[in-house]
Amino acid sequence: MGVHINSTSGKPVDFYIPATQADADQLNNNRARLWPAMWFCVLLVVAIIAACCYFFGWVPTIITAAIIGVAIVIILIGFGSLHNMTPEEQKACETTLPGHDIFKPEDVRITGGKSYDFDCAPSDIFPYFKQFNLIKAGYYSFDILERFFGFHIVNDYTIRPEWQHLEPGDWIYYHQNGAGTGVVDMKENEYITTYSDTRYKPTQRMAVAWRPKWMKGFAWTWNFIFQPTNNGEGTHFLTYLQAWWPEDTSKLTILRLLVEWGVPSNFMMNGMARTIKKLSEADAAARRAGKPRPGYNYTMDEE
Repeated sequence: MGVHINSTSGKPVDFYIPATQADADQLNNNRARLWPAMWFCVLLVVAIIAACCYFFGWVPTIITAAIIGVAIVIILIGFGSLHNMTPEEQKACETTLPGHDIFKPEDVRITGGKSYDFDCAPSDIFPYFKQFNLIKAGYYSFDILERFFGFHIVNDYTIRPEWQHLEPGDWIYYHQNGAGTGVVDMKENEYITTYSDTRYKPTQRMAVAWRPKWMKGFAWTWNFIFQPTNNGEGTHFLTYLQAWWPEDTSKLTILRLLVEWGVPSNFMMNGMARTIKKLSEADAAARRAGKPRPGYNYTMDEE
């Protein structure tokens, strides 16, 4: 991956400064907490189940609850499995695409991602990803649901000039407690690569390299690739991650990681892509009509 230069400060950005105990302490001190709204809903669900057991009996209640639970899981997995990459695309993510060399080959435990086709130029979609950040435009996904689970995310569908600056070392925050990934490299309208690793220091003081409490270490990339199609008027969009964890991590722990974080992340990614498709294709249509809309606040109710 090497050292990249921050164009604003002119200083090199080194992603391989070993983490210290202070970094581990900062992560532990900034762990997310369950919000009162979540505890209220947990208690409400327990109360509803208890009431149903009292009025209808525990067997029908348990069966009904199980059916509802299975239905929710099927929806999460079904919607989240849409737009999976082809084997050829996954091979490219592992060998040639920007970001594939952030990890050493022997450190890559898993590679996975999504691919989409948009009727817009890369320059129509790229600005939305430059302001992709909890402290900027949010994530264009299910922000009400994300706030319910404790993330201070509020989506903004406007392209704002003050949010268009992005360079190596910048931190993309996913949670207000500092978890996120640092920008490794970017090329306008072509790619953005990002990375977080508990083995090394984050590139900003308030940032934390996240790991689940029940894992000894964790590292991951989240990369965005914009490939022009249709003579530059279309975009084949690839988003993929690679992850590392210690060799002695149990299979059960890995399965827990994939279920607790992988399934919701895939669900969120498809929701985000659906929103950005609508936004960027509307911008492309306006541009082609000779009426570009810089900074236009496109609401999701418009067609």
